[in-house]
Amino acid sequence: MHIVIIANGTIENYLVARERIIGSDYFIACDGGLRHFPLLGLTPDCIIGDFDSAPPDLLADYRARGVPVVSYPSEKDETDLELAVAHAVALSPGGEEFGGCTPSGRMQRHSSAKSVVATAEPFAPCSIVILGALGGRIDHALANLHVLAQTGSVSAEIWDESTSIRLIKDEVILSRRCLTGGLRYATLSLIPLTTEVTGITTRGLAYPLTDGTLRAGETCGVSNEFTADIAEISIKSGLLLAVLCK
Repeated sequence: MHIVIIANGTIENYLVARERIIGSDYFIACDGGLRHFPLLGLTPDCIIGDFDSAPPDLLADYRARGVPVVSYPSEKDETDLELAVAHAVALSPGGEEFGGCTPSGRMQRHSSAKSVVATAEPFAPCSIVILGALGGRIDHALANLHVLAQTGSVSAEIWDESTSIRLIKDEVILSRRCLTGGLRYATLSLIPLTTEVTGITTRGLAYPLTDGTLRAGETCGVSNEFTADIAEISIKSGLLLAVLCK
């Protein structure tokens, strides 16, 4: 099961973006990210946010067409994207109830929660792809990178037309082949998200690490290069961002 979350950041090429996500199983519009759906030729399965940035007319149109809408107060501890990611993760077996809609749109609202909550029928997501998380305000972009840490055991990626960002919690295999346009990523950068990441071992990169350590503020993991079509990266502790760039 593949879930797509579309946030309110930049999407520069809608044809390429549509190619990346077409065929996915479930689409979440994250507040102002709703504006991207008509340009992508898609309809959201669920709309989540405090709706300070979603176009009101478009929101009303989708609501009238029966698309489930989950509203949160504007004064809250989480960003809209964090709420959308929590909903996507909650759709997996064993996930907790946390603001969302089922794939069929069936909802049960619980007024006892701090915000509107809906029970989600589990359907086992195997991946989450987030578009519109980059560009725009730098504070939002940085916060969006940290939201990847909320995805638990579910594979998650922040994607735009030139970049793919994954969070490594244990081990991962990354391909240099882009999923759109038949192109290849030129560089792979490893950037610690926690104060320290230990036990880093890489294969398939020009500048390998064996049981290495990267610390916050260090830049020696930037702009590595593939020596094969795939790279294998494993860590023992911490959280490590893998950033692939064309």
